[in-house]
Amino acid sequence: MIDFKDSRFIITDKKNTSKVHKSIQGMLNDEERVVEFYVADRYPVPSDILFTSKRIIICTYEEPEFPIFTFLPYSKFIAFSVKNSNDSSLENELELYNYYVNKIAFEFPGKFDLSLVIKLIGGAVN
Repeated sequence: MIDFKDSRFIITDKKNTSKVHKSIQGMLNDEERVVEFYVADRYPVPSDILFTSKRIIICTYEEPEFPIFTFLPYSKFIAFSVKNSNDSSLENELELYNYYVNKIAFEFPGKFDLSLVIKLIGGAVN
C-alpha cells in the first residue's frame, strides 16, 4: 500500500498509452481514457502512474504477480502546485493537495511537458 505520509514519486520514463496493462484498461469507467502513462521509481518499489481523463491511477509492484492499485479522483483535490520548465536540465514538479492524504508529489525530469496533466486537474479542482 502507498504510504501517504511520504507520497513522492520520481518519474523516470514516459510510456505509450497503448502499453497500459489490460487489467488496468478493465478498471476504467465509461468514457474514461488514459491520457499520460509514466513509470516512477519510488523506494522501495517501482510504480506505474496513469493520468486518465478523470483520475490518477497508481499501480505499485511490491509483488509482481499482485499489483496494488490506488485511485485518486481529480475532483477530490482542493489545490495543486506546478513547477513546469521547458529546460531539460531542470526538473518539473506537480504537488496535489486534498483533505485525506494531505500532499502527493510527482517529480518529472525537464523533458516532460505537464500542460495536458495541468488541464485535466485544473478542470476538476474548484
